[in-house]
Amino acid sequence: MNRFFVQPETIKGETVEFPADLSHQIIHVLRLKDGDRVEVLDNSGSVFSVEIGFNPAEKLVQGHVVKSSSASGEPDVIIKLCVGLSHRDKIEWVLQKGTEVGVSVFTPFISSRTLVQSSALKPKRRERWESIIREAAEQSGRGKLPRLMDPTSLKDLLQEEKSGSSLSLLAWEGSDPDTSDLNEIIRGFYGSRIQLFVGPEGGFSEEEVQIALANSCRVVSLGNRILRMETAAILFPGLVLYLVDNPLQVL
Repeated sequence: MNRFFVQPETIKGETVEFPADLSHQIIHVLRLKDGDRVEVLDNSGSVFSVEIGFNPAEKLVQGHVVKSSSASGEPDVIIKLCVGLSHRDKIEWVLQKGTEVGVSVFTPFISSRTLVQSSALKPKRRERWESIIREAAEQSGRGKLPRLMDPTSLKDLLQEEKSGSSLSLLAWEGSDPDTSDLNEIIRGFYGSRIQLFVGPEGGFSEEEVQIALANSCRVVSLGNRILRMETAAILFPGLVLYLVDNPLQVL
């Protein structure tokens, strides 16, 4: 079933007023008909089953809410993925697949070895990245849109004040798999927020790892093989969410 995120104000009681861009998509791209059903999400975690109807005079689509329920695609913990800025195609891949996996917040960062050293994010690029996130969220059954934060420096991210309900993990190929067991760490965590750091193509420097350790960040291993940045950025949250959902599992 087709799914659409809309602004909350477009849902008025049992009526949904689709904006012009979604109306065009419904009529001319998807070629849906009067009486067809779609799912509408208001980014609060609710999903509405909606029967659509057309308004030929205004070329807009309206819908009638048949039922509502809680979306089932949201994880039990908030995953904030902090990833080194890289080439556009790699970041777009991470945004798309990370959304499908269950990431709640994306924060790109600049570090000593990132391929991109400018934290400026042009409006058109932000619009494109948010569109990629939205489409991936609709496709994968998410109930809320992941947030895209402005790029910042790795040092500032590592030094952010952390609450007792949060956990920060940094994946580093130099860590000892025997002393940085991800399974054991997640099984012993009962908070609500997990922040994950994935390094750029050149990895983290020793200095950056030491800064992370000094700021209560746990350094973990993702295995014995060296992963590409975009591979680690999907595998890491996928593993963490699997362990959160299956606390008695041993990998």
